[in-house]
Amino acid sequence: MRAVQGKLVYRKHCFEVFGYDFMIDESLKPWLIEVNTNPCLEESSQLLKELLPRMLDDCFKLTIDQIFNSPSQTSFSVKGFADDVNMWGDKFYKLK
Repeated sequence: MRAVQGKLVYRKHCFEVFGYDFMIDESLKPWLIEVNTNPCLEESSQLLKELLPRMLDDCFKLTIDQIFNSPSQTSFSVKGFADDVNMWGDKFYKLK
């Protein structure tokens, strides 16, 4: 991120979804391979069918709902996380 921080634009009440690609080596050390500015949001597995709608809903709660002060009428549940908790913030999502 530091390599491109000069190219990133911060705008209040906006968001951009990045796709981070990692590889895990034989000692279980993660390596960042690339960051995509246009990640695939296809629900190609059961895990993605669970996570992607919640991620997008949380993005809207953190941006659009802050402007219009209208809570989302729909919640997307993810096992192990309360519907009113932003699971993308300070907490690390661990696959169970």
